Amino acid sequence: MHGISSEMQTIFYHNSSGREAFTGNLKLKEVHRAITLHPIKQHSHMYRIHNYMKGLELQDLQQKKILLHRDIYAMMEQLNKLQSHPESSVNFMLTKKTKLFNARPGSPNYLGDPKLLGLPPGLNKFRPRRVMDVIKWDFISKSWFSDTDSNPRRRIESFAKEGLDDVVREVMDIINKFSKQRGRVIEFKEIFYGYHRVNPLYGVDYILDMLLMYKKYRGKKMTVPVRRHAYLQQQFTNFEIREVINGVEVKQKQLEETFSIDFGIEENTMPAKDIVDNGLLRIDGHSIENIKQSLDKISLKTINFVLPLFNRHATFIRFMDNYESVCLANNERVTLTIVPFGQTTLNKAVEIVDAVKTKYPNARIKLLPDLEDSFARALALDFGSSRINAPEDLLFFVDVDMLWTNAMLDRIRLNTIRNRSVYFPIVYSEFDPIVVYGQSVSPNHFLINQDSGYWRQYGYGIVSMYKSDLIAIGSFNTSIHGWGKEDVDLFEKFVKKNPKMIFRAVDPDLVHVFHKVECDTNLSQQQAIMCKNTRYETYGNVDQLANTIYKNQEKFYSFVNKQINKSTKAIPSR
Repeated sequence: MHGISSEMQTIFYHNSSGREAFTGNLKLKEVHRAITLHPIKQHSHMYRIHNYMKGLELQDLQQKKILLHRDIYAMMEQLNKLQSHPESSVNFMLTKKTKLFNARPGSPNYLGDPKLLGLPPGLNKFRPRRVMDVIKWDFISKSWFSDTDSNPRRRIESFAKEGLDDVVREVMDIINKFSKQRGRVIEFKEIFYGYHRVNPLYGVDYILDMLLMYKKYRGKKMTVPVRRHAYLQQQFTNFEIREVINGVEVKQKQLEETFSIDFGIEENTMPAKDIVDNGLLRIDGHSIENIKQSLDKISLKTINFVLPLFNRHATFIRFMDNYESVCLANNERVTLTIVPFGQTTLNKAVEIVDAVKTKYPNARIKLLPDLEDSFARALALDFGSSRINAPEDLLFFVDVDMLWTNAMLDRIRLNTIRNRSVYFPIVYSEFDPIVVYGQSVSPNHFLINQDSGYWRQYGYGIVSMYKSDLIAIGSFNTSIHGWGKEDVDLFEKFVKKNPKMIFRAVDPDLVHVFHKVECDTNLSQQQAIMCKNTRYETYGNVDQLANTIYKNQEKFYSFVNKQINKSTKAIPSR
């Protein structure tokens, strides 16, 4: 009777948290094992749980779909069709008149490629032909170790931990699927260590060393710790894309019926933008013309650039050339407010700005009086934003080292929403071009790969927001002087006010051009550490630095020995 009572408590699960029940994480073994959940006092919680359960059903259907693809792949291999006809998974005929797949790749009804989805699970699906194609493993223990990350040893981030928990839960569900019939249950205790890698084509691979607890409750009862290795693969399926314009979903079926369009891979496929531009379609009561008007309003937003400037004359010329070619030559709705430090900086800036205004008399470029104080980016941005009057103005705080394209301007307008969203783009930062190319300047600043630069994911200095939102969080901390820290301070203020306002995304059209980082000796300890870390990151990637050391081994060993001798001499004798 005790066993029955325990099982009833499991399947008719009661959460004792009162009104807080089922408001947190639903990815719990108690939720997954139960057939009823109690208590649920609010309808919004019921909808949330219902949505979660439907998501689990979709995962089951996706798994069944993959298993069917594996059956098809295995059968086609048996028939030797894959070897004789590499494209037979698309064109394979069941009969003379019946295709295995009626829909073409790219169309909504296409069921997927068995050659990709049908491969049996395994860690050797992808076979690299070159050393550079080898997918590296990350090591997991109490921390996460990766030689491809800017922080090679770091805490296990929330998204990675959630993925790991999902995998472990699924594994334990499979192990215990027939536990009742066998009179035993196996419980998960912990992961001793593991390996993880992501194959963009096939999925996520795991190798886990797990501690389990084997409990036998029928016959001779026992509890024994068991250590097991698990080799796992989370199979990727097809991409599913949802088109949304101004919060309204563009449904493919409606587009097809209205315009008789095939959304396959035909050359005459009409892009969604052209459909929107026609202004004819209605979606859920919203006319496309209204949506188009909303998009037009967004494109009419004026972006107010605010630029601090201290010396850097040649770099400022490059900045203004880019501003002219991208913004002024294309009649973009922009303004530029320049905040110079020192009379020399101001005098040189006047010459450059006057030359641009001669070519573009209507250009709205404001050169403020010089700040005689020592350089302080927070003070400059605060001073510059104060000269932009209306609370509904869109501000963009930028650095003189940045280059951008028109696409970046569109993202600023779309991703920055008053009272709702502040856009902190993740900037692409160039490595030293001497290390990468053997020359002083990069031949293509917008070439993005692992050798030319890195994503500055911990940088918050480039940001767009509405002035009213800046005022709401108390603006900049103008007591911060010198390099750095003011951006982190601003970011933390928005996080404290409302973390949902933060919008971050990599922007391939916003590039920080390489320059040597000089760290002022008068910086605070925290600022100095941040500055030095940034300087180290900009030299090159791990492979490039390793090759540099390998080619200059004698110099490297000589340098290391000098450092060791210095540190030895610094130790006081007893």
